[in-house]
Amino acid sequence: MKFIFDLDGTITRQETLPLMAARFGIEDQIDALTEETIRGNIPFIESFIRRVGILGQYPVSEMNRLLSGMELFQGVVGFIQENPDDCIIATGNLGPWIEGLCARLGCGVRCSDANIADDRVAKLTSILRKEDVVREWKAKGETVVFVGDGNNDAEAMREADISIATGMVHWPARSVLDVADYAVFDESALLRLLAQLRASTPSRGSNTLVLSCAGMGSRLGLNSTKALMNFEDRPFVQWQMQGFSGIEDVRVVVGFQAKDVILAVTAVRPDAVFVFNHDYFSTGTGCSLYLGARHANEYVIAWDGDLMVHHEDLAACLDHDGEYLGVSEAVTEDAVFAHLDPTGHSIVGFSREDPGAYEWSGPARLRRDDVADVRGSVFEGLLHRLPLPALKVRAFDIDTVADYHYAKENFRSYIGGK
Repeated sequence: MKFIFDLDGTITRQETLPLMAARFGIEDQIDALTEETIRGNIPFIESFIRRVGILGQYPVSEMNRLLSGMELFQGVVGFIQENPDDCIIATGNLGPWIEGLCARLGCGVRCSDANIADDRVAKLTSILRKEDVVREWKAKGETVVFVGDGNNDAEAMREADISIATGMVHWPARSVLDVADYAVFDESALLRLLAQLRASTPSRGSNTLVLSCAGMGSRLGLNSTKALMNFEDRPFVQWQMQGFSGIEDVRVVVGFQAKDVILAVTAVRPDAVFVFNHDYFSTGTGCSLYLGARHANEYVIAWDGDLMVHHEDLAACLDHDGEYLGVSEAVTEDAVFAHLDPTGHSIVGFSREDPGAYEWSGPARLRRDDVADVRGSVFEGLLHRLPLPALKVRAFDIDTVADYHYAKENFRSYIGGK
């Protein structure tokens, strides 16, 4: 596996371009060029050539000294230095400008280049296409992970086997989020994800909580994903995060209103990892769970963004040893009924037509490698594995208007506190 990192905002704690512009008092020129590029009025290649034309008038040695002292994400640098043969920096920056900075990283670097004369850029000789670096390593049979945040990373991320958008310095470019598999907004989240990707086998006995929030909530009629339902002036997902404070590895699968969900979650849990279900319109929670479970820890705790679990039952759900499927007394309007064996300890079937005393509400704890790739609901991916242990909890999901009113009426008793 090869890890290819963008430089600006992914490894550095600030962008190189504004720093260079500020040093020589040309912020207005560079800002205007950047703005026109972001708006799509100037193609990226042309913008880069013009940028080099402006900055190339200043001493290369001074640029190198300036960038050599940039503050870095030291945890990311540590990962690179622990795996130097499998890490590569791919940056559009000119090699002569970043030579000192890259010497601090300890791995291979691919960059744009130029001829230098009298300590100035004389001629731009090459412009790096990051996607070419990805293709090169894939052609050698490598699984390629690309980590980046800017518009010029989008094609490389599209080509990569696994792509991670970073928002540790600024919000990732729209083009990047449109193709990313994951997004992280905190260095610890990125390091945790990199370690999981790097590991040949998952950490034994460890949990990843996968919260599925990609759906449109169409049956509820709120024109909003259910994770953003308002309860006591807070989005529901923030109340859920409150209950997950003891879980280190939390993943949130997003699709519809992804940015709004990400902002709501990171306000209270900045170290969450976000997983994209780009096909949310035509897939269900089963697909979201599968995507969230990839590269996770040994066990996945499956949780839906509309699931309300009684606060006294949370610990039983989160600390349970071994696999289970959560069932509760049937109370919702559009229930999936769970049929238990005579002992009441195992689920032997699911049905929408054959009523029973219990319904499948979630949550569940499953081995990561047993999570099925299905396009529909989670329970459809579990049918071939039945029987599975049942865990009886007080819980319900919010699918219809009647469920929503029931949730409003019972919210405080379920969530606990005052």
